[in-house]
Amino acid sequence: MLPEVEEAWVAAVRALRVAPGNPAALHGGGRTAKRMLEDARERVGAALGAERAEVIFTSGATESCALGVSGGARGVRARHPQRQKVFYSLADHDAVAHQEGVLTAEGFQVSAFALDGRGVSILPDNLESMLPQTALLTVPMVCSELGTIQPLEELVARVRAGCNDAVPEQTHDTAGEGTPLIHTDAAQAIRTHAIDFAAMGVDLLSLGGHKIGAPVGIGALLAKRGTPLATDRPGGGHERGIRSGTPDVAGAVALAAALEHAVSVRDAHYAHMAELRDYLVNHLPEDVAVTVPTEVASPAIIHLSIPTTHPEAVLMAMDMAGVMVSAGSACHAGVTRPSAMVMAMGRSADQALGVLRISLGERSSRADLERFVAALPAAIRAGQALDARDTRKTTHTAANKRSAQ
Repeated sequence: MLPEVEEAWVAAVRALRVAPGNPAALHGGGRTAKRMLEDARERVGAALGAERAEVIFTSGATESCALGVSGGARGVRARHPQRQKVFYSLADHDAVAHQEGVLTAEGFQVSAFALDGRGVSILPDNLESMLPQTALLTVPMVCSELGTIQPLEELVARVRAGCNDAVPEQTHDTAGEGTPLIHTDAAQAIRTHAIDFAAMGVDLLSLGGHKIGAPVGIGALLAKRGTPLATDRPGGGHERGIRSGTPDVAGAVALAAALEHAVSVRDAHYAHMAELRDYLVNHLPEDVAVTVPTEVASPAIIHLSIPTTHPEAVLMAMDMAGVMVSAGSACHAGVTRPSAMVMAMGRSADQALGVLRISLGERSSRADLERFVAALPAAIRAGQALDARDTRKTTHTAANKRSAQ
């Protein structure tokens, strides 16, 4: 939650007081809630270059990604049974990556785009040849863990050109009619990248409210008109029949307010974070390095490689110093395991354990980073003390085995 977006919280509280009814109800309270919900839908669309009817409210980016990826793939295959392939990126958040198991169990052939040494997705040379059998492709705009900017524009260009070459009479306006869908997870890009849904060439776009200052529990899926989506949430037919259940009006109006704020300060916010990022990179200890080149990364996320395999000790020491960081995507906080994304870049398991992820926000300051830089050496020593303990245990165990032989 980002308390600096006061407009979002004011809007949410007002909606809870003024429009507590179900927007589907015909009574006065329901009609008031309906007006507020549709106004929020209009504002969300306007902030992102989408039509009001293209905005589907969800409980957050995770649900939005699941609906977009699995629902989109199912919808295309229902119309075109030959389209069995789905592609995602190893840079994708688990909300997308975990759809692999779901879709594979349903008979889809799911493949992942590999990462290069910078953490950027590699689109295969033979991608165009597989498009006639493909239902959906997805890459994030910005990797949630590494912060790397992914080749969405290249993917869109190649898919659209490949489909037009194969089926000249079909255009992007026939989203899903015999062509694969393109989805992107934009949750980490809203604050730093201009988004024009109408112009960017994707069919589906996911976002979450709490990344931009709205309350936890609200998000949206943008879906082009005509995009086939199969729902696993049948019921009352809310949200274009895709997500049944009483809509969260308070969350929707808060999301609209937070988006408008994010758009209004985006350029200044980007410059502020880039300045802070550059300061941090130039003041890191010699044994700490950025994991990915800054020129291919968002300034909002800084991923560091640290000389220890015990990042949990580093996190605890940093927390005691008043600095909050994580060892990977925030959704993995508290779980110490090698980063699959770092390993996909060609690093070892130990290197994939020794990582820190720093997320900058609108209120992050130079003083925050000075505190981080000051606390980091001692925190790393705490992790290295556990490394030394592990080495002693390994040596002792090996000696005992030799003496027992």
